[in-house]
Amino acid sequence: MNRLPGLDRPAGRRLLAAAAIGVAGELGAVGLLATGAWLLLSASLRPPVLLLSVAVGGVQLFSLGRAFARYGERLASHGLGLGVQAGLRTWLYQRLASLLPAGLPGANQGDLLARLISDTEEAQDLVVRAAAPLLAAVAAWAVAAITAAALLPAAGEVVLAAGVLALTGSAAAVTVVSRRAAALPTARGAVTTWIHQLLASGEELVALGADGWALAELDRRERELGARTRAVAAAAGLGRAVATLAGGAGVAGVAWVGARALATGRIGPVELGVLVFLTLSVAGILRALPDAAARLPVSRASVQRLADLGHQPGPEGPRNVRSDPGSSSYLRSNGLSPRRPPPPVLLREAAIGYPGAGPRPAVRGVDLDLVPGQPVALTGPSGSGKTSVLFALLRFADLSAGQMTIGGADALALPPEQVRALLAWSPEQPQLFPVTLRANLRMGAPQASDAQIAELLRRLRLGPWLDRLEQGLDTVLAPWGHPVSGGELQRLSVARALLAARPVLLLDEPTRHLDAATADAVLAAVLDAAAGRSLLWVTHRPEELASFPAVRRLAAAPCPWAAAPAAARCGPPRSAGR
Repeated sequence: MNRLPGLDRPAGRRLLAAAAIGVAGELGAVGLLATGAWLLLSASLRPPVLLLSVAVGGVQLFSLGRAFARYGERLASHGLGLGVQAGLRTWLYQRLASLLPAGLPGANQGDLLARLISDTEEAQDLVVRAAAPLLAAVAAWAVAAITAAALLPAAGEVVLAAGVLALTGSAAAVTVVSRRAAALPTARGAVTTWIHQLLASGEELVALGADGWALAELDRRERELGARTRAVAAAAGLGRAVATLAGGAGVAGVAWVGARALATGRIGPVELGVLVFLTLSVAGILRALPDAAARLPVSRASVQRLADLGHQPGPEGPRNVRSDPGSSSYLRSNGLSPRRPPPPVLLREAAIGYPGAGPRPAVRGVDLDLVPGQPVALTGPSGSGKTSVLFALLRFADLSAGQMTIGGADALALPPEQVRALLAWSPEQPQLFPVTLRANLRMGAPQASDAQIAELLRRLRLGPWLDRLEQGLDTVLAPWGHPVSGGELQRLSVARALLAARPVLLLDEPTRHLDAATADAVLAAVLDAAAGRSLLWVTHRPEELASFPAVRRLAAAPCPWAAAPAAARCGPPRSAGR
């Protein structure tokens, strides 16, 4: 398992500290009950008042100590748990930022949502509800057994045996259902995935009359999740039954051996009462073991699901560590500062593969020159790898062969975020956030004024649409605000990339959903706005290619999903000049 943020040695030390405070709280409860028993039983014998005052002080001390220790344990364990959760989510965000654009094999948005929410919460429970209470209960039980043995060795043996029985029963119950319990996070992810698919495809399902099938499948997954949840509850319930039986047997056993010792004069009646009440407190401690033990397989499975993301190949692969770029001074020395003239971006004999598709590349032999003032069009049939080329430029996917340079520097030796700082990208399927139009467009250009935004929108033929918005740039967009059509969405994405004012523009199908006249206007506006910058225009429209001095065409994809002979028949795609 990869070492995850928050689950390292400092976290282990903080966990032990939380468990130590928890032990103090449990021992405070044991001491309070035992001292109270001694006080009541001794008072019946009418001892000197000063002797009783010592016990009264002990009761007050243990009472306050238990309250403060339990509060401190909750504070320490929850602080550690929330820190683990925050660290995991931050790490997960950063990891997904580099993995998701190029695709994450074996995962989808619903499953990733489950990992982000449910699995990180389970990771928190690993500390709060499992590890810390388990350590505290075991340590307190051991101390109580030693204390009982000091008063009467046979009683200590009974308390020890009761604890062993409770631990064994809890472990056995968890072992019986551990496989079903460990699969609970996966089942939860399956339900979240299907709900996400239902919400995304609801209209199509209703139109096809398949909504009943989809709901039946959701019900099946819910039943499977319920079965696994009940398995965990059953394990905890069975463990609690065994722990309760062990605690009751321990009290009865201590009473029996204590009565025999009382009859032989080895202990007095006060000591017998203290032993019985001490064992009662131990029985309460033992009842906490099964719940903590039942959480372990679930929490461990959730942590493993998070750690599995660390095994996914991403752009931070071995090629990135060939050289150490150091700091931003390295970038400036190589002419890669956004404040300097735009550097040329070159691909030479580049091969890019689909994530998780094996060694066969999606596209190879790509030669591409992105030079300021010389816009380039990239075209080819669907599936030929045009978007894969963009992902390689954006460092969402690394090259399996070939070279990529920026301003003469090896781009694969630079941190991906430094490369992306030079690029402005408009994806084929852009997204808008449910915030104002202004906030959506200023994501990459916080300094852009309202006048600049409005002027650019009008050049992209969005002026009439902007004028119809009652609140103008303050209009909140879909999904909870003003609806946006596909063509409007595409042009808003282009505007966002242009406003970013970065030296290299990457526009993926910027005129899809547009009629010919609007597409021509958008093309002319982009070429004018991109003057002096590098521009890569990805398109399926043959009529747009005449506007570009350089055109690169990709052949059909090499069929990475097919068997080797079929893939060989597809042939390697090559980039070609116009």
